[in-house]
Amino acid sequence: MIIYLFLVLFLALPSVYCEDKLPPDTKSLLSLPCESSIFAPPVVPGAKILSITAEQKHDFTTKFGSPLFPPLGGLNLCSVKVTLTHPGTADEVLVEVWLPLTHDDWNGRFQATGGGGWATGMFEFVLGPAVKDGYATSSTDGGHPLDYMHLDWSLVHHAEQNAYTINWNLLQNFATRSLADQVYVGKSITEQYFGEKPHHSYFNGCSQGGRQGYMMAQKYPGLLDGILAVAPAIGLPGIVMGDFWPQLLMIESGTFMSNCGFNWFGQKVIEKCDMLDGVSDGVITDPEACQFDPSTLVAQKFECDGQEVEVTQTMADIVRKIQEGPKTPFGNLLWPGIPYGTSTQAIANIKVSPKGLRSPNPLGISSSWIQSILLKDPSFNISTITYETFLALWVQSAVEWSWLFDTGEPDLTRLRDSGAKMLSWHGINDDVIPYKGTVQYRERVELEMGGAKSVDEFYRLFLAPGVAHCGLGAGPVPNRPLDQLVDWVEKGEPPMTLDAQTSDAEGELVSRDLCRWPRKLKYMGIGDAKRASSWSCEGEEEFDELAGSAEGSGEFLGGLKARLMGLGLGLKVQG
Repeated sequence: MIIYLFLVLFLALPSVYCEDKLPPDTKSLLSLPCESSIFAPPVVPGAKILSITAEQKHDFTTKFGSPLFPPLGGLNLCSVKVTLTHPGTADEVLVEVWLPLTHDDWNGRFQATGGGGWATGMFEFVLGPAVKDGYATSSTDGGHPLDYMHLDWSLVHHAEQNAYTINWNLLQNFATRSLADQVYVGKSITEQYFGEKPHHSYFNGCSQGGRQGYMMAQKYPGLLDGILAVAPAIGLPGIVMGDFWPQLLMIESGTFMSNCGFNWFGQKVIEKCDMLDGVSDGVITDPEACQFDPSTLVAQKFECDGQEVEVTQTMADIVRKIQEGPKTPFGNLLWPGIPYGTSTQAIANIKVSPKGLRSPNPLGISSSWIQSILLKDPSFNISTITYETFLALWVQSAVEWSWLFDTGEPDLTRLRDSGAKMLSWHGINDDVIPYKGTVQYRERVELEMGGAKSVDEFYRLFLAPGVAHCGLGAGPVPNRPLDQLVDWVEKGEPPMTLDAQTSDAEGELVSRDLCRWPRKLKYMGIGDAKRASSWSCEGEEEFDELAGSAEGSGEFLGGLKARLMGLGLGLKVQG
């Protein structure tokens, strides 16, 4: 009995006093000291640490962020908040690091997380899932408020002149600088807490976070071992202008279609093209095969908002032009459109007054870009924008801001040589960031770096039919793709497909093995269409044959071969 009481009291002592005297298995189960005093200032190039505070959180539950970020409970962690500044800028940047409380709960890895919209980081919405999976993880605010839709923080107001100027320091934090800062801070805090460096480090982000992942790959490739960059906003200045295109079409035409009107057109697309893949499931697997003309529906009638609506040619033209994407007066495409059958609720929304008057209601990330960044006038009335103004703003957006925000550099030599891997997937029915922009970037990388096979050694892209922005939609969504990236990095097992799942209207599981680009999913015609085993990746044999023959070929020829085979014409090119 005495021995038992002694053992209980001994184990109850703070771990800082007894951990060195305990066997390794016992030590790993104890909570490590989560105290501000144990952390030294991390070394961050070009930055000065202002403060460090640490706090234990027990049985913590994250807030509801969106259907993509439901509350997550039962978390036990050490939260470390590091505040830093870049001398001469007067900024104050927060980096928050979440650590599993015990060494035994840590998987030995570090995960930096991305932001969304105009927020550099998303904090507990993304930190929660990461720490629950055993990662030490970080997020940063870039020195500005957590605001997904507005860019007021990017401006400095001069009251005497009643004018605004750009806050270049905060925009630089948002675009590039804070991305590296959080990795330096996160790795250092992780090592200090656990007494050893993480054996591998990763980045995980979608949308703006996807752009950040590509920025890490191009500007800071040596800081990470693996990058998961989903639905990346690669050409940000073009994307945010493209998101305004549906609003401009309605402003110019004077016809403001409601969501139910767009949904009606979308349903007609599904009726025409859903069975092209041999399965009726509400998903158009290959939208490029869908030949749909909205003009054929002119004069048809449908119920919308409690009224009978007759389809006009103007309505059909709006739907068609959204699918085509914005063009110059000469017909040149400025930015990819979105496939027929894609919900446009985010980018083609409208406002209806109590008296029934309709007006534009653009996506905040788009309107705030025009108002704050381009015009430096947060109160500018966007409903006054004309097609000519739009074109001028497009040029301004590209010329003035691509150098800072764009992540379209096709030369990924530094990423390849670092040994790091980048995995991307993009929902085909993403209305906010058209998937074709990501495909076009991948094609440019192939031309630059020796063809599809060479690029697949370090950068792979997967497309998800029926999936909307960062998830949701009718199609199966990739299930734990970060795990597949980890296997690629740490076990040398590159992902040939991505496991994807969703539930149909009856609650039944629907699965797919998403194909590595440029392959496309094809139903084999037998078996349960809800099961991944009933689908194959079309063009796989030809693609692999080409990839093998491309070894030793020049960079241009390798890329050309990949494109010829991607056409699906059965062409073969000799090296």
